[in-house]
Amino acid sequence: MDLILSSKKADKTIVEVEGVGGYYTWSSSQFAVLSQKKIAAGLLVLQHRGFALPHYADSSKIAYVCEGECTAGLISPEDSKEEVVKIQKGDTLPVTVGTVSWWYNAGDTKLTIIFLGESSEDYTPGEYCYFFLTSAAGMLNGFSNELIAKCFHMNKTESEKLMKDQSSLNLLIKINESIQMPNSSNSAKRKLVYNLDGAKPCVEVKNGGHLSSVSGKNIALLGEVGLSANRVVLEGGAVLGPIFTADWSIHLSYITKGSGRVVIVGLFGKVVLDTKVEEGELFFVPKFFPFVVEADEGGIEFFSLKTSSKQTYGELSSGKKSIWEAASPSILEASLNMTPDLIKSFKSKIAKGAVIAPPSTI
Repeated sequence: MDLILSSKKADKTIVEVEGVGGYYTWSSSQFAVLSQKKIAAGLLVLQHRGFALPHYADSSKIAYVCEGECTAGLISPEDSKEEVVKIQKGDTLPVTVGTVSWWYNAGDTKLTIIFLGESSEDYTPGEYCYFFLTSAAGMLNGFSNELIAKCFHMNKTESEKLMKDQSSLNLLIKINESIQMPNSSNSAKRKLVYNLDGAKPCVEVKNGGHLSSVSGKNIALLGEVGLSANRVVLEGGAVLGPIFTADWSIHLSYITKGSGRVVIVGLFGKVVLDTKVEEGELFFVPKFFPFVVEADEGGIEFFSLKTSSKQTYGELSSGKKSIWEAASPSILEASLNMTPDLIKSFKSKIAKGAVIAPPSTI
């Protein structure tokens, strides 16, 4: 297995406009595992009134708002209806392959959104390929004025003006205050948006932290595209795991706050990654590889994509779902080479715990 695991910050700037914002990615040349496993990540930053022009991409992804608030528009090629939603910190929003989207920061603070998704059919494996409808890099510029005039039922003067007006636009622009942006829809938000920060945790441990998840059970569209996600908050010194993905899916995580340590164990008990991670970094866990995340003193928070619509994990840690807890005492006695008394004590302690462990008091 030729995988080089690491944790990295975004290293590639796709566009950056002073006073407006920028879009950044993890290049497959610097983070090769993305192209090898056909997954991708992108980071959008918009300042007040910053606007990302309408575009679509060659892959499906989940957007998670790390900070700020945003108005987003989505137009699915299936029904050509624009769905406008207002999203804020903690919200997740699926964006399916071929769906046209735009993003606008109407708030007074900086907006940061992380996009994690699959790239199995991408033109550039490990990186999203975007197709912009407008701007100097827009698709209309590839067609002649004559063709544009015919396609849009314009005369030559009108088509020339349309193309000329596009030539000065960047991919990210600042919206003029005179432009009235469309209103958001509550019904669209109920259908498409799920707030992980405010959701009832799947796991919650006093002084340890909590884990929340979103899947097809919460947003039907995620079930259709085969993606899910979770958010983990660990308090200082707390530990998540060891756990592993118990299906063919893989695990891609972005550190939204704090720092800590990630340890991943591969085949035959070999440590394949043992590294410090911090805010803004991305790390990848291969399928079936158990991993542990240990928070530094200040705690750690991260958002994770799972390339499956189900949240199925094998738990090697404590808790009612622990594999150790499920195994028969005689099997553990033989497998761990321990006495019956030690096995009894071992199982009783496991039963009291959870997949998140608070800081040790020893």
